[in-house]
Parts: sequence; C-alpha cells; structure tokens
Amino acid sequence: MKFKEFLTSKKITDEQYEEMDAKEVSKLHSEYQDEIAEKLKAAFEEFKKDNDLKEVTIQFDAMSKAILDQGEVLTKLETHGGKVTGDFKTALKKGLEKNKEALKGLKNNRHGSVRFELKAVADMLVSTHVTGQVPQAEREAGITRIVRRQPFIVELTNTGTIGSTTWEWVEQKNPEGTVTMVAEGAAKPQLDFELVLASATVRKVAAHIKASKEMLDDIPLMEAEINQELTELINLDIDEQVLSGDGTGQNLTGILENAVAFAAGTFATGQANEIDEANNQDVLRVAINQIMVAHFQPNFILMHPSDVTGMDVSKASDGHYILPPFSTLDNTIIKGIPIVQNTGITEGDYLVGDFTKSGVRFKEGLTIDVGFENDDFTKNFITILAESRLVHRVKSNHYNAFVTGDFATDKAAMETA
Repeated sequence: MKFKEFLTSKKITDEQYEEMDAKEVSKLHSEYQDEIAEKLKAAFEEFKKDNDLKEVTIQFDAMSKAILDQGEVLTKLETHGGKVTGDFKTALKKGLEKNKEALKGLKNNRHGSVRFELKAVADMLVSTHVTGQVPQAEREAGITRIVRRQPFIVELTNTGTIGSTTWEWVEQKNPEGTVTMVAEGAAKPQLDFELVLASATVRKVAAHIKASKEMLDDIPLMEAEINQELTELINLDIDEQVLSGDGTGQNLTGILENAVAFAAGTFATGQANEIDEANNQDVLRVAINQIMVAHFQPNFILMHPSDVTGMDVSKASDGHYILPPFSTLDNTIIKGIPIVQNTGITEGDYLVGDFTKSGVRFKEGLTIDVGFENDDFTKNFITILAESRLVHRVKSNHYNAFVTGDFATDKAAMETA
C-alpha cells in the first residue's frame, strides 16, 4: 500500500496533511508503519514456505530495523516540534524503484531476496555537512603594510638641489690680530685669516625588487605596493644617513657625527651653578644655553618618545608632577624650542640644534625605473629599481650649532656634589 492510498483510506486530503503539525504527522506514519509491518509479516510467513528461512529472516530483520529507525526519527521530530519532510516516503519509493526488477523476480519465481536501505535523517552541521570555503570568506581590499617609523630629519634641514657631484664651500680659519682703539698718528693693528676649501661628495642610495610578470598582473595593486615599499625604505635610509651617517665608504657624514658633546660649563658639579636633583629638562635647558653662547639659535630638540613620556610622568617625592618654569604645560616646548619625537633617536639620547646649519642637496630626487636584467625577459621577470643621489654637510664653523649627549651621564655631570 502506498502512503497516499493510506491517507485516502483515512479520508485525509493532501491539503489537510500539509497543515498537520509534527505530532499528528508522527501518529499517522506510525499507523502506516504498523499496517506495513502486518502486511510484511503476513507476506513473510507465506514467503518463507518456499525459500531459505535463514536468508529470509535476515532480510525481514533488516527491513524491520529500517522501519524502527524511521519511527525514531519521527519521534525526534515530534519531540522537537519540527516538520516531517517526507524523507521516509522518498527513501522507500527510491528503494522500490531501484529493486523493481528484483521484486518482479521475487513475485514470479517465489524465491530470492531483496535488500532495502532506508537512511535516517541527520542534523546538518557546518562541521559535518560543509566542505570547502562555504560560506565564502570576505577579504578586505589592499595589503596591510609593515608599520615603520616616519622619516623626519630632512624636513627639518636646509634642503635644495645641486647640479654637480661635489658640493664645495670656503671657510674662514685661523684669524689673527685684534681690533683696538688707536691714537692719532699711531700704527693700526694688522689682521689676517686663512681661507680653506671644504667639500662633500654626492652619494647614491638605491635598492631594487625583482618580481615576475605574472605576479604584477595577477595580484591587484602589486606594482604600486612594490613602489611604495621601495620609496619608504629609500627615504628611511636617507633619514638615517643625514642624522647619523659616519662618513666612511659610501655613507654620508651625518649631523651626529659633527655635533659637539654636551658640556655643563658653569652648571657642572662643583661649579657656581651646579643643579640639585637634575632632571631631563635641566639637561635640555643647559644644552640650549651651550648652543646660544656659541652664537647660534637652536630651533629643534630631537628625542625618543619614551624619554618624552618619562618627562611627562616624572614626579617629586610628594607625588606632584614636575614642570619646570621654562617648559610648557605639555612638556613639548623647552625654553621656546619645540621637541620632535621620533624613534630614529636612540632612547636615552638627545640632539639639540640649529638645523638651518644642516644642509642637504639632491642631485637626483627619488626615481623609480622598471626594466630587464640579464635573461629576465625570457623568464618574465621585471626589475623595479629605486634610487636617489644626495649630499649632506655641516660646515666645520657650524659644529657648535648642534649639541648631543645622553641624559643619564649629563644629569650626573650637573648634580650637586
């Protein structure tokens, strides 16, 4: 008996069946299974007379278990308030169609066996029912770059361009004689000095990246990312060279190489103006004085961010914050000189200076070229080259425009004995 015939015998229409809840549907299917079981049992008794009892029993037990399994699924649906999907009816129909010829042979020959496999419904889980990238990931556009410090030195200096590969200048050296007041008819004092030619040579900073044509074509914005990477690293190297290049080999001679060391002068321990409980602000104030008495006007103080933070949070023994009268409320300006924070300065060190006396001249600004090298063309490799040519100098007569030191040593040099 088909399930539809069973419904007809119960005088239940398709529309009424669709409106039933899980409990009602479960009850109907139980009744339907009971009828099938009775008919199967009767057929079994008749069938086993002409067939091997052991084989028939195995087949009957398998079909009975399938029916019981389906009943358990219906019970679960009833318990959870779900809707019956007709999986049992579908599975049974497919089983009958699949074994149609075997059933005909069973009817005609009155012997043999037919196996039905009725699969129970399973809960669907992502972990067990999904393979591959389902659901599909949503990828953010672009490439998240490595975070590096910002270049800062060149923008503080006296910059320009140069047409030659050598930058020359003339400095006055070794003056002799003094100007004095003289009486009428008396000999006038003689003065003289030397003129010394000095120079600095243009240096090149460069780097390249080699990538396949496929990589540049297939990865969105890859060429722009490579250009940005080269630009960033070239500018950082220029920044480092102008600040701290040692002048050897192809290195520039940087500001720190020419800057003079901190000298406490009359503020040193044991001197007239020695300082009690000297702090970082005291060191900077004395360094400013050192530059000014050398007849320069400092315009920037360079510090590591951690040292600036240390000044912000420093407190006296009673817990109040320390804020010298020559510092602004946020500790970003000392005696009118702004503090520039950057990790390019070593933590614990500082540089105070008149940065107009640091000169940078570019023979060639930053350029990016694309081309082939050796057998790159036949291998589909492309070379992206970035380079810049520049020169830096601080004139020897201007060395005293820059003072550098480390806070720990210089505070100790000023501390009251």
